[in-house]
Amino acid sequence: MKQLIIRNTLVASLVLCCLFGVPTVSFAGEWEAKAPLLRKRWGLGTETVNGKIYAIGGQDDLPVAGKKVAEYDPERNEWTEKKEIPTGRFRLATSVVRGKIYVFGGTVNNFEAVPTVEEYDPKTDTWSKKADMPTARLGLATAAVGGKIYTIGGAESFFFPSGAVEVYDPVTDTWEQKADMPNPRWGISAVAVASKIYVSGGAIDNSHQKYTDTMEMYDPKTDTWTKKADMPIEYFNVGLSFVNSGKIYAIGGQKWKGRDKDGRLDQNWTLHWTVCEYDVEKDKWTRLNDKLPTERSILSTSVVDGRIYAIGGWRGGCCGPTPVVEVYTPDGWPFPEKFAVSPQGKLAAKWGNIKQRR
Repeated sequence: MKQLIIRNTLVASLVLCCLFGVPTVSFAGEWEAKAPLLRKRWGLGTETVNGKIYAIGGQDDLPVAGKKVAEYDPERNEWTEKKEIPTGRFRLATSVVRGKIYVFGGTVNNFEAVPTVEEYDPKTDTWSKKADMPTARLGLATAAVGGKIYTIGGAESFFFPSGAVEVYDPVTDTWEQKADMPNPRWGISAVAVASKIYVSGGAIDNSHQKYTDTMEMYDPKTDTWTKKADMPIEYFNVGLSFVNSGKIYAIGGQKWKGRDKDGRLDQNWTLHWTVCEYDVEKDKWTRLNDKLPTERSILSTSVVDGRIYAIGGWRGGCCGPTPVVEVYTPDGWPFPEKFAVSPQGKLAAKWGNIKQRR
């Protein structure tokens, strides 16, 4: 009898799927451990191209700045080493345009910012030098809109916050200056949604001990900034990702002398396990109960098929850099077919196109 009930339930589910074309099972937010990085590191950049994640640069606390590049296959749960980046660095930023990954700025010694820009082609596993950023920065954020990449904020050498916004055109390999961000800061992340760029959190001076909960939206069409709802926490070095449900997720991060409920305390630092969700349409933040299993900061996050991979990071003076990789399945996953991944593997770009057509 029990087997008959189970069988009938499965049949009913399949019928509903066929009728409506969407899954009937919805997963609550949950975490799962995945294959670790081949080398522990923090301050790295990660990007998704054609369903695979590329981890670039980062520091493992060795004297030489990180040059390692690795490709992750979610289906096989395996990492494969790729050609090293020519200029080893960390606290860098990355973005994808037309299937190629662009790496911006960073530092080689954790003090001096570099203006270096390099392009990686996953198809050929090759690197190319590109025009330097006009303003050298570390701990900056980048986002791609309309085939161009916007480099936002960060810090100049010795962690003095910068409000610089400069846009890079990969086709012409040229730069153009834009309106500065209203609140200069570093240790930030950015995501593009509906052709707008959202930037949140960050350190506001060079002491590493003062932060903001500010969220601001930049409109590339008008070259203007708009204040949005504040984050639930003031902190920096957070991983920020957009998924095709219309939500942005802030994961991990750190704060000087923060609260133990936010994460593990380590030598006056709080290494965060917090996960916060931002509803783009409602302009509302919600702190979730889905804690990051391995608390850390200066990590990188990337999205594949609506799931967020939290990669690497720093676990404090006791543990240093980590190779840990954990994947987060947001509440409501899998998401509707209409929010499918774009050809570039950039969920935000696809969702933005849909929103504009409405």
